[in-house]
This record gives sequence, C-alpha cells and structure tokens, in this order.
Amino acid sequence: MKTRVISGIVIGLVLAAVLIPGGYVLAATLLAVSFVSFFELTRATHVHENGKKCNALEVCGYISIVVHYAQAVLVKDYTYYVFSIMFAFFLIMVVYVLNFPKFTATQAITTFFCFVYAPVNMSFVYLLRIRPYGAYLAWIPFIAWVCDTCAYFTGRAFGKHKLVPKLSPKKTVEGAIGGIIGSVLIGVLFGYLLYANETHDIRTIVALVLITFAGSIIAQLGDLLASGIKRDHDIKDYGDLIPGHGGIMDRFDSVIFVIPCIYFLAAIFVKLTI
Repeated sequence: MKTRVISGIVIGLVLAAVLIPGGYVLAATLLAVSFVSFFELTRATHVHENGKKCNALEVCGYISIVVHYAQAVLVKDYTYYVFSIMFAFFLIMVVYVLNFPKFTATQAITTFFCFVYAPVNMSFVYLLRIRPYGAYLAWIPFIAWVCDTCAYFTGRAFGKHKLVPKLSPKKTVEGAIGGIIGSVLIGVLFGYLLYANETHDIRTIVALVLITFAGSIIAQLGDLLASGIKRDHDIKDYGDLIPGHGGIMDRFDSVIFVIPCIYFLAAIFVKLTI
C-alpha cells in the first residue's frame, strides 16, 4: 500500500507538471505515454510476441501514433482526427495484405483497436487543454481516479450487491454509487472554482455536475473494459512500469476511456451554459 501511495503522489506531481503549462510539454508527454500504452496493449493481446522484435503491424501503429499527435498539435481540431484514424487503418491493412499469411486478420484488427483505444483517446486531453477554460477542464477526466477510490471504500463499507460478478467479482452496486457521488462532489468543486475565477455564471457549476456525473459512469465502464481484456487474455497486469499499480494501462484504464467523452460533454454543456 505504501508503494502504491508514493507512486500515486509521483503521478499526481507529474500530471500537474504537464497539465499546468500544457502546450508542447503536454503533447510530448501524451505521445510518450501513448507509445507505452500501445506496447502494453499489443503485448496483452498477443500482437507483440514476448522475446521477439517489434513486428510490421506494431511499426504501423507507432507511425500512426506519431502522425496522429503531429496532426493534433498542428491542426488542433478533433474533426480532422478521421484522417489519422483512416491513415492508421489503411496502413495496417496494407501491411497485413502484403505480408499475408504472416499475420492474421485478428492481429491486424487488434492493432488498429490498440491504436484507437489508448493513443487516440489520450490525445483528447491535449484538445481539452487548449479549449476555453482548458486549465480547469483538462483535469476533469482524472475524476476517474476519484471515482475508483470512492467506489473502493464505499464498496468495502456498504457493498452487498455485486455489479458484474463474472467480470469483476469485487465491484458492487453500492461502490459504483459511491464512486458517482464522489465524482460529482469534485465536479461541484471544479464548477465553483471555474465560476468564481472565470465565468461568474452559476450555470457553470451545473455544467460540471452534469459532466462529472456522466463521466463517472463512463469511467467505471472503462475500468471494466480493461479488466475484460485482461481476463480474456489471462493476465493480471498490463505491465510493471508503475510500482504498486502495474502498467500505464492498469493505472489509466478508466481515464483513457472517459477522456473523449469528457471532451464532447464539455463542448456541449459548457458551451450551452456559459
């Protein structure tokens, strides 16, 4: 537990160090984290074989990540993400076809999934940061960690009804509700800070409550998704990069899933209420 807490503090400090300045520092950090998470996913799903060099499908994935982040920084608009997503799709499929039957169709499709699941989803933090009020909004996806913590302690104290016993036996309905409540309280706090320091519009608090309420539900689904992938492939952790937590995907699983959802919710609710 001590190691886990220390690692959590270090992660929080690193997060502050990149979210506060934003810009190229944030983009470069997200690029590096995307490389690691892509590797963890391809290894977990057996696209990458342990003990062997990076194969052609993986190379396509890494090239696509670079193209995607270059586009994010230069264009600064999610509507153009379709270009890098389709670029990745065609590049991976061309390599699959030209190397047939070296790779299976499942490996090619899985490589594309690994690219979208972590690197593309993570890049929305950068887009959140450059939005109006991004200095506040870029922190909101990380309410997933608040949700996890509140769900854990609420579940231990009051949990009686299993949420999805076949996928995650320890998660309870009561814990899930506790996670939502904890996240919404943080939403109220961020909403108040944004209201008091920037917008001076009471509707800002309502917007952040709505965003964190929806985000907390989506974050828990993201956590279950990552657990499902691990169970399907019979692994305990995605990696061991972060002491006490596992790999990048183990620590950021729920965050990764919720980031684009927070981006679009912020684009809708903040625009409507401010």
